[in-house]
This record gives sequence, structure tokens and C-alpha cells, in this order.
Amino acid sequence: MPKFVGYYCGAFPKDEGLLNDMVETWGGTFEKLNNAQRLWIVKSIANVLFEQHPMSEQDAPNDSEVEEVIERLNELMPGDMVGLLEALIAQIKHYNN
Repeated sequence: MPKFVGYYCGAFPKDEGLLNDMVETWGGTFEKLNNAQRLWIVKSIANVLFEQHPMSEQDAPNDSEVEEVIERLNELMPGDMVGLLEALIAQIKHYNN
């Protein structure tokens, strides 16, 4: 069962602002969105976070391996891709690099 968005964001949305607007429009668990819309938001957030990251323009030692993985993502089943997203998000939350 999905949890209220405030569980994930660390706070109940205030009476104003983007999170509150999203909850008012789509419900507390974004139940009014379909998965294509959810994925579009995930993609957009990932792009913003990537662009804001200080290393986004640097060549890192593992970039070639990462690029190869990205090119091969179509080998994964959709459920495995969602699991991979969950794993990567958990790591992003806990690693400061």
C-alpha cells in the first residue's frame, strides 16, 4: 500500500507550495496519476538533480561502465527496472558523493 507523500518527503506538505498543490490535485498517495505520468515526474526530477550535482560535468572513473549499463537497460524486465530505481534512490539518500 502506498504511503502518503509526506512520509517520503519528511514532512506533511504545508498549506502552500508545490507538494501541497500536488496532494490537492492528485491525492495524498498520487492515486490520480497513472504510471506514465509518475515516470515522467521521476525522469524530470532525476534530470534536475543530475544537472544540479557538482560532478555532472566531470568525467568520472566509472562513466564508461555506467554508459554501457544505460545502453543495456532494455534487457531488464519492468519490475527489475523499478527495483533498480528503488535501490539507486536508497543509495542516493545515504551516500554524500
